[in-house]
Amino acid sequence: MMRPAFLLLAGALFCTGCSTDLDTPTSPSSTGTTTIKLFTGVIPVKGTKFYSYTVSNAGTVTAMLASLTTGTGTVVGRTLELGIGIPAGTGCAVSEPINTTPALVPQLAQEATAGTYCVRIADLEGLPASMNFAIRIVHP
Repeated sequence: MMRPAFLLLAGALFCTGCSTDLDTPTSPSSTGTTTIKLFTGVIPVKGTKFYSYTVSNAGTVTAMLASLTTGTGTVVGRTLELGIGIPAGTGCAVSEPINTTPALVPQLAQEATAGTYCVRIADLEGLPASMNFAIRIVHP
């Protein structure tokens, strides 16, 4: 009985010097929000697919070709073209596409202002068959 009372008293004395007050910033700070989109689909041999999205605030947009698999789920490490751009009619006009293989890190980053953008994936080399893909887009 004496031990719990002693521990309670020791804890109270230990926290006497503790404070929960936080410094108040001298200027407003913004935490902002990040939006994560997952674009999945099937890319045909020598085909192209794109996905449009809206950026609400200026900042960095990243794109990651996360996976490329066969219809049976076998992982494929082929190179595809990945680009961020502006929707144009029934396509996506990208300015600086890259050739990349699937990886779990962003392969492409681009500064963007508020507006509508797109990400495009293209098979330039000729896959052996249509493949499932997943692209992760992160934007402000």
